[in-house]
Amino acid sequence: MARFEELGEKYNLGEWQKVCNAGEWQQNLYLLDLLDQILGKQQQPGPNLDIGSKNGVYFPAQVSFTGNSWHGIEIDAYRRYWNLVSRRDYGDYMAKQFDCRFISGSLLELLPNATYQLITWFLPFVVEMPLSAWGLPRHLYQPSALLAHAFQLLAPGGQLLIINQGEWEAEVQKRLFIATSIQAEYLGQVSSLFSPFHQPRFGWLINKTK
Repeated sequence: MARFEELGEKYNLGEWQKVCNAGEWQQNLYLLDLLDQILGKQQQPGPNLDIGSKNGVYFPAQVSFTGNSWHGIEIDAYRRYWNLVSRRDYGDYMAKQFDCRFISGSLLELLPNATYQLITWFLPFVVEMPLSAWGLPRHLYQPSALLAHAFQLLAPGGQLLIINQGEWEAEVQKRLFIATSIQAEYLGQVSSLFSPFHQPRFGWLINKTK
């Protein structure tokens, strides 16, 4: 399709087929399409940061987009799949393929002097129910503290892209911005021809001026 060819001309997708199965390939196309639509092609000094990185599945698209390394941090890194491989195992593997770093732990453990020019954050736990559904302990529900720390990690002139699932979570996200005094641009519903997801998603973009 035309959009796939357009992305292929703008970005290097050549390494994806070495590590991505069909589902992962589609997820990465989806992400690259969103990044290109929202931010446009850009080169960042790197490394950049992906919060809630799961198993590093998005490293291919993220590296293709910025042309350099990413850090991915995941609080639930030791969750195991049916084959007993953990998210951490797979995240380390993906990181090695793309010269990235997979970090197991809480975002709050990252020191503020480790600043990033571009941060992505997909489906943060802005309400407690999804966190509980994943079996995570209640004390990890810290939406305001995590948002404030993410903003602190953002370098001057940097950008933070947040994607929420559903209008309800986007509305909660809006209230979190107000509570933390963070200015954010509401992008409305964000979509891609390559989306493998059924629920609509809504975006926010934070530009840190200083």
